[in-house]
Amino acid sequence: MVEDLPKKCPTMVTGGTGVCGRRHNSHPLLRFFQDDRVDAGTMRRMTSWPDKPAGDLNATLARVFGYSGFRSGQQAIIEDLVAGRDAFVLMPTGGGKSLCYQIPALHRAGVGIVVSPLISLMKDQVDALQANAVRAAFYNSSLGTDAAREVLARLHAHELDLLYISPERLIGGGFLERLADIDIALFAIDEAHCVSQWGHDFRREYAQLGMLRQQFPAVPMVALTATADAQTRADIVRVLQLQEAPQHISGFDRPNIRYTVLEKHKPLDQLLRFLDRHEGQAGIVYA
Repeated sequence: MVEDLPKKCPTMVTGGTGVCGRRHNSHPLLRFFQDDRVDAGTMRRMTSWPDKPAGDLNATLARVFGYSGFRSGQQAIIEDLVAGRDAFVLMPTGGGKSLCYQIPALHRAGVGIVVSPLISLMKDQVDALQANAVRAAFYNSSLGTDAAREVLARLHAHELDLLYISPERLIGGGFLERLADIDIALFAIDEAHCVSQWGHDFRREYAQLGMLRQQFPAVPMVALTATADAQTRADIVRVLQLQEAPQHISGFDRPNIRYTVLEKHKPLDQLLRFLDRHEGQAGIVYA
C-alpha cells in the first residue's frame, strides 16, 4: 500500500524528510509528481507494492505461520518495527527471532532486506516462507547467473516481501545503489554478533553495515543475535548506530534442554537403555 502523498514534495526524488513533514524512500519515478501531466492515481499504480495485510498482527501470525499466539517478547519487537522504530534483539536459539522481522516485513510497504551469513539457513527460511505463500527469495553466491538475474528482476518489479542476502552481496557489486530505487520495509541484521571483533564469528563485511544508517536513515533496522556478551552488544549498537533503539533481551534458560555427560561403558547397552527411558521424545546423542 502506498499512502497519499502531496503532489509536489521536492525531497521525494532523493528520499528523506519532505517539506510535507513525512519521510519518503527515494524512487526515480517519484520525480513525475512534479509534473502536472501525471496524476497521483497514475503514480500510485506505477510504484505501489501489492496490498499487504493491515492491522491485526495476530491474524497474520495465525494465517501465514499457523501459530495461535506470540512467544514472550516477540510482539513488542514486531510492534516497534511495524511502527518504523529500530530494535536490538538478544534472544536464544529457537526463541522465534525470525518472526520478529518476517511479520513486520509483511505489514510494511516494500521489501524486507535480511542480512545473513548462513547460506544454508537462508535457503531453509526461504523454502519455509514460500511454502506459506510468502514472496521470499535469497541472493547469495550459491545462485547461478540466470537465477541471480531472476531474483534481481523480481526485486525491481516489487514482487518480493522478503529478500535474504549475504553481507558480501549487499556491500559489493553495486547492490546498495540498486536499493536506492526500491521501497524498503526494513533491514534485519541476523547473527549481528558478526559485527564485533570481540565476537567469535567476526565478519569484515558485517563491520561495514553501519553505512546502511547513513544511506537509508528512514528505514527501520533490527539487529538480532542469540549470543552476545556485554562487549559484543555494545559493539553491535555502536557499529549499526542503534543507540536509540529499544533493547529486547530474553533470558537463556531453556528448561527443555539438558546436557548429560556419561563415561563410556558398553556403549551399545548404554544407548539402548537411554532410548528406552526416552521413548517418544526428541534428543541428540553425541558419541
